[in-house]
Amino acid sequence: MNKYLIGSILWAILILILTLTPGKSVPDLSIFSYDKLGHGFVFFVLAFLLISGLYENLKDSIKRKNAIYIGMLVAATYGFLIEAAQSIIPDRSMEAYDAVANIAGSFLGLLLFNIRNKLKA
Repeated sequence: MNKYLIGSILWAILILILTLTPGKSVPDLSIFSYDKLGHGFVFFVLAFLLISGLYENLKDSIKRKNAIYIGMLVAATYGFLIEAAQSIIPDRSMEAYDAVANIAGSFLGLLLFNIRNKLKA
C-alpha cells in the first residue's frame, strides 16, 4: 500500500468522524464559514489522494485508466453517502447542495490529478 492510499484512508476516516458527529458536538470553526467550499475542499483532497494511490499501485495502462475512474466514483459516492447518513444523526441533516459540493470537489481532485500527471510526463 502506498502513501497516497494510506493518506486517502486516513482522510476518509477524518471526514467520517467530522461529518457524522452530532451537530451540537461539532466545533464552530471560522475557517469553515464558507460551508460549501469546505465540503468541496475535503472531497477534493480525498479524490486526489485516492486516485493517486490507485494509479500508483497499478502498472498496466488500461488498469491505470480504470483506477482514475474508480477513484473518482468512490470519492463522489462517499460524499453523497456521507450526506445521506447525516439525515439520521441528531442535529444534522442531509443537504443536497452539500452533496453537490462534495461531488464537485471530487471532480476537482480528478482535475488536479490529471494536471499533475501531464506535468510529470
